[in-house]
Amino acid sequence: MSKRILIYDPVPFKGGSKEVMKTILAELPSHIEVCVISNDSVSWQNCNVHFMPLFSPSCLIKQTTGILYFIKHLIYLTSLLCNMCKVRRFNKVIGISGPCVDFALYLLSEIITIDIIQLIQGDIADSKVATFGLNRAKQIFYLPSTKGSILKALKMSNTLSCITKSKFMPFINGIDRSTIKTKTTNKRVGFFWAASLLKWKRLELFVAAMAKINDLPEHEDQYFASICYIKPVVGTYFDISNYHEIDNIHWHADPSNLNDIRANSSVFISTAKQEPFGLSILESMVAGLAVVIPADNAYWDNNLTDGYDCLKYTPNDMHSLVKALTRLMSDPDFLIEISNQARVSAKRYSHLNCYSQILKCIPN
Repeated sequence: MSKRILIYDPVPFKGGSKEVMKTILAELPSHIEVCVISNDSVSWQNCNVHFMPLFSPSCLIKQTTGILYFIKHLIYLTSLLCNMCKVRRFNKVIGISGPCVDFALYLLSEIITIDIIQLIQGDIADSKVATFGLNRAKQIFYLPSTKGSILKALKMSNTLSCITKSKFMPFINGIDRSTIKTKTTNKRVGFFWAASLLKWKRLELFVAAMAKINDLPEHEDQYFASICYIKPVVGTYFDISNYHEIDNIHWHADPSNLNDIRANSSVFISTAKQEPFGLSILESMVAGLAVVIPADNAYWDNNLTDGYDCLKYTPNDMHSLVKALTRLMSDPDFLIEISNQARVSAKRYSHLNCYSQILKCIPN
């Protein structure tokens, strides 16, 4: 008997949460039919899903609080209902962006009986909306770094008692190694930065570090940098318009050949503030790049060892970052040693193991 699930995705730009979901979907049994309702058709191209557009007025997309936030989600609810009238009933509905972003799903659950599986991959607000979603979800899978915010939201409404091991299950992100292109040999060191332009990703720190390295004549012609970025529709983001003229930096807006750009690089640099996980870091480790990360007590800082399978620098400190990058340029053997060990460390992040509980939950 065929089963049907619905993926709800109201975020209008690419992101790691969608990549995680696509990896999971690729491993589902063939008899499960997958529908996606989203206002971002580009992210779901070349996926074996039935795509349905989510009506999303541009004037409301950026609204995250207040009356306009609720109006936005009422419109999303209407779009959900209209789309669901066109197709047969779903067995499960999966929200991939957190209870506040996926709020319309929980409004839908007030109208019809649905089982909601919620993935939480970033901190959630301590709000009544978040608590409403956490209480109504059938199953919640969360990254360990988000547990504190979940507890805070539940404590706000005195519903900590609803936390059970069977409903709230931690998971870590995994990767299908076969989808990642391995690093190629390059005479020059290639620095690689890839993320959205949201301000908490701190691209300006990497740009400042590259400008500083450009002023160091001893490293002339030893390196280049590739910046692959997504310009988000919502949220405040870093304006790159005045930075395109910096030497040795190649800018790529949402490139289709990201795999090739990464494989042509040597070092991945993370400048994000308290990254909940950092899928790009794991992808770069699998590709054979050395990874440079802030010592910020976030996930990878706690799971990688400085000078062994990564190189760490003082968070938001440009001079510390420059010191780490120039060390790798000055010592090619050390760079190779770090990158080789990073590939070994990445082996424990098999997507089949990391997503096993989610894969069991969806069909059952």
